[in-house]
Amino acid sequence: MRKKYVIANFKMNKVDSEIDGYLSTLLPLISNANCEVGLAVPSVSIKTTVQRVKGSNIIVAGQNLNENNFGAYTGEINAEMIAGVGAGACIVGHSERRNLFGESNEIVNKKVLKALKSGLVCVLCIGETLYDRKNNLVEQVLQSQISDCLTGLYSNELKNIVIAYEPIWAIGSGSILQPTDIEEAMKIIRKALAHIYDEDVANNVSLLYGGSVTDSNAKEIAKINGVDGVLVGGASLVPEKFGKIVNIFSNLKK
Repeated sequence: MRKKYVIANFKMNKVDSEIDGYLSTLLPLISNANCEVGLAVPSVSIKTTVQRVKGSNIIVAGQNLNENNFGAYTGEINAEMIAGVGAGACIVGHSERRNLFGESNEIVNKKVLKALKSGLVCVLCIGETLYDRKNNLVEQVLQSQISDCLTGLYSNELKNIVIAYEPIWAIGSGSILQPTDIEEAMKIIRKALAHIYDEDVANNVSLLYGGSVTDSNAKEIAKINGVDGVLVGGASLVPEKFGKIVNIFSNLKK
């Protein structure tokens, strides 16, 4: 059975001193959650968050990593640094990294490999632009991203891969795709995975939806066939809202 995931992406929000107050509110709300709960916090707060959530049901994640082992890369952190302070996962290939920092599928692939080698669960983000969707290129784009970003991975390594589908144009827009479009995207992703590996492998990879997920629309998203969880941006910054989203997926029976 695939795992359900609800992952918060704080992006460049919340200073270290805000983490304790956030968790003081969140932890009681999700203490009985029946799903994997992740917090992707700024790198300077990973260690603080790890220490604060000990004994809870939360996995701490990095938001990005450098594809190199070490070296003269001022301002960067690598997979071993993230794992070394106790994080269990890392987001890789987020559209903001691709668009703002020019990360290609090739670079994302290198990051995926480094994350897995360091024992981190890799949350691989993929998704189309509005141009792609309007020009019927969604399937082509998603297939290419999956194929390129998973190059060199053996089937047994996919147990530590979670794929987050985020239509780029929907992130932060307040709008989500129609449920039928989300379901179709999930089918495309599983078909691409089955083509590279096999159906059994494809059916065991958890697929998340991201892109303006809120506590108001999470219940609708949770009902969509093929969706195993969500990657939450802005709404995750409010612990009450994020806790509500966690519990919606925790109580979901599919």
